[in-house]
Amino acid sequence: MITKKNTKKLLDVKFISRTKNNKFDRILYKKKELHNFSSNDYLSLSKNPLLIKSSQKWTDEYGTSLSSSRLISGNLEKIKEIEADLSKFSRNEKSLIMGSGFQTNSTLIPALTGNSLGSRCKTYIFSDKFNHSSINHGCLLTKQKIYRYRHLDLNHLEYLLKKVPINSQKLIVSETIFSMDGDFVDISSMRLLSKKYNCILYFDEAHSMGVYGNEGFGLASTKNKTEKEIIVGTFSKGFGSYGSFVSCSSFYIKKVINSCGGLIYSTVLPPSVLGSIYAAVKIMPKLSNLREKLIENSAFMIGELKKNRVNTGGSNCHIIPVILNNVKSCERLKKFLLEESFFVKLIRSPTVPKGSERIRISLTATIEKRIIHKLIKTIHNFQINEN
Repeated sequence: MITKKNTKKLLDVKFISRTKNNKFDRILYKKKELHNFSSNDYLSLSKNPLLIKSSQKWTDEYGTSLSSSRLISGNLEKIKEIEADLSKFSRNEKSLIMGSGFQTNSTLIPALTGNSLGSRCKTYIFSDKFNHSSINHGCLLTKQKIYRYRHLDLNHLEYLLKKVPINSQKLIVSETIFSMDGDFVDISSMRLLSKKYNCILYFDEAHSMGVYGNEGFGLASTKNKTEKEIIVGTFSKGFGSYGSFVSCSSFYIKKVINSCGGLIYSTVLPPSVLGSIYAAVKIMPKLSNLREKLIENSAFMIGELKKNRVNTGGSNCHIIPVILNNVKSCERLKKFLLEESFFVKLIRSPTVPKGSERIRISLTATIEKRIIHKLIKTIHNFQINEN
């Protein structure tokens, strides 16, 4: 039972704050300045002067809100300019900017399982077991038959695809980088499989945007796309802002406009946010040095942790799980790291399967190498103490 007395404990009111001078990769926790290893601001663009200036300019020009859905009066020609750039760099025909990533996955997946009039069309959905909660939410809202295949197991996926009628509508949904594990989907093999079984292919690029792919526009921004391929990207991580977008063929964009409630019934993103997105998209092709540094630091940290026999799962990027397999050990490590001025988050079941609880480390391009060294050493010291 939730009472006034235990509400504070349940909500954990000791919220994290930015440092007063907004230092890169630092936060305040219980009045103590910590190194932040839990941020999704992978290129640290949220503090980039160009994004801040553009955000202010758009606010000065358009106000604090566009006060309407895009389908009524909330549209701007400049939004179309951003969408044209997104289409160009993600190598798709059309793009649409939408709200949060959770809102987009929750409302776009149901829209794709309807016919051209927006009513339900019998669809079989195939979703990776480790997909994000927003994807699972969207799949459940379709009220269609859902097959959850074993994580990254394309043989299991093909086995399930063979079980449904050959001429039925089928939708395969996967993250390209998995948010809790940092491992990658095999995009080329997934495309071949989707073509073979005539499936709609849906990639969530949340954690690869800004870091990988054509000019930093995601792992799926390569050539050889399928005709039935839908890309969802977010601006709240590698792009240092907020919101998301869908990028695909004109056929599916029309379907989104006509039947996706997240677009139809939501006020468009505020000008301040759109301004920062505008700047991020413009400068993204020029940020290869930041991307290379982040990829290099990620490989270094994973390599050093593995040398110390730390279980990092299948991670091969900036999302690095330290898997300890039980909550108590994770709690002790989290406390140990806090005492050494590192802020990390403990990930429990049901976000990850029971028995695979972990500390989730998230790197950004601006974290100094010496701080990464110190974190690796601290984790090793914890191992020694535990043994």
